[in-house]
Amino acid sequence: MDAKGYSRIPRELCYWITFLAEALPLRSVGTFIELLIGAMLTPAGFVTEAYLVVTMRNHWSSYYKWLQKGRWSWLGLSRQFVRLILKVVKQEVIHLVIDDTLTLRASKKAPGSQIHHQHGNKPNLAQYVRGQCWVSLA
Repeated sequence: MDAKGYSRIPRELCYWITFLAEALPLRSVGTFIELLIGAMLTPAGFVTEAYLVVTMRNHWSSYYKWLQKGRWSWLGLSRQFVRLILKVVKQEVIHLVIDDTLTLRASKKAPGSQIHHQHGNKPNLAQYVRGQCWVSLA
């Protein structure tokens, strides 16, 4: 990505986005950038908020299909993210935090909704609950 003419976008951010986009098929890059920029502009970073905050080129269903059934690898993108961190952060030791969070759902139709063991041992919840498992990387 050439940062010329976009003086308000930091050059480093353009480099990072370009570096991450290299892990994706060429036809997925535009969708990825739209969702990434939209997620960065929202307080929570959810896809729905990203779609609403940026004027997107496509209909909502196109982004849903790209996320759910697209021909791109989230593992490849994760590896590229780790490569970026190793390249940019010049530390001898880098701490990587991976967390799984269970978001409770009532609907069986919610994407990725399954029965999970509720390992938080909360007294007001059953041992097994329906929900979506979100994995966060920091």
